[in-house]
Amino acid sequence: MLYPLFFPYGEAGWHNGMLQEGPRRNNVRSRNTIREFACYRLGIRYEGNNDTRHQQFSSIHQGRSLLHMYVCDEYVQMESNNLNYIRRNQRDLLAEAYQGLMDHVNQHLIIDPMAVGRRIILPSTFVGSDRYNKMCYQDAITMVRSKGKPDLFITFTCNPRWPEITENLAAHSVANDRPELVARVFNRKLQELLGDLTVNRVFGNVSAYVYTIEFQKRGLPHAHILVILEEDCKFRTAADVDDVVCAYLPDPATARRLHDCVKSHMIHGPCGTVNPQCPCMVNNSCSKEFPKAYAEETVYIADGGYPKYRRPNDGRVVLVRGREVGNECVVPYNPYLLVKYDAHINVEICTSIKSVMYIYKYIYKGHDRVTLKVRDQDEIAK
Repeated sequence: MLYPLFFPYGEAGWHNGMLQEGPRRNNVRSRNTIREFACYRLGIRYEGNNDTRHQQFSSIHQGRSLLHMYVCDEYVQMESNNLNYIRRNQRDLLAEAYQGLMDHVNQHLIIDPMAVGRRIILPSTFVGSDRYNKMCYQDAITMVRSKGKPDLFITFTCNPRWPEITENLAAHSVANDRPELVARVFNRKLQELLGDLTVNRVFGNVSAYVYTIEFQKRGLPHAHILVILEEDCKFRTAADVDDVVCAYLPDPATARRLHDCVKSHMIHGPCGTVNPQCPCMVNNSCSKEFPKAYAEETVYIADGGYPKYRRPNDGRVVLVRGREVGNECVVPYNPYLLVKYDAHINVEICTSIKSVMYIYKYIYKGHDRVTLKVRDQDEIAK
């Protein structure tokens, strides 16, 4: 009843007794979960919103901001159900076994009497919790101890102009109106990218890799990927770096498609003196240290943990957001991956062990959060 525009006939929502139907129902799984019900509601059951043969209409997928609210409500309902299960099954989750908990209960000196009572523990199996992030970080650092430092740091961002997205948008709709479609297409692209790294061995034999997915403020998902290569495939010289990473504008006469992809996805800013209002500007300087200095050759060892990539001062410029920029604003990229996926794919070579801690903490930093303290507003009690 919260969404009469989506369900004008009063269709039933999810409830705990909703049973599976068809071949999916068996003795083990007889009831529908909230996730399965939400996926059913968000599923597209026709050839596309631009299909001119069937002329089908889906009120949910035309909801725009209302669709965002509906997805958030379904997610909150699913997470609340999971949290309630954790709260009611603390004994099954072995909450007493957590380190330091019994020491707190058994201590004789009690400073805060309000802290006495039954502790409710959020286990590391709950995705997004502090214990989950710490567990992932510790697992990743353990991988460094056994496999060595990471060799590649790749950032892969969704492109809202992918044909798989635009061809399924209704008239007068944009990618931001369909968060479930964007997430689904990005997940398929990410799995294909991981296949290129591990199966097709674009950069060589992969010994280990980790990745995490985040969502930008505007809603587009992006993934941070760390790759550890086998010993015989590691980058040891500046020539090895130049073979896989570029940081300059290609020649439009010989590589027009690559040039267009670099112009569309791999130009930072413009920022600095030409655009001091750019969001990356902090205290009159770019937080990403752009524009970079020109360099005729790649310097493999750098103090910041990344090479100083080759950025020749060849006079090539492109017009981006009304300003001309050159190689000093190009984000490092791999030509093959950039052309294939037509999206922002930042490829960085990790040269120093100093970057290990920062990179692993960066990909497992968790969600944005704030700490609130609720005080008693009774002025007489104060």
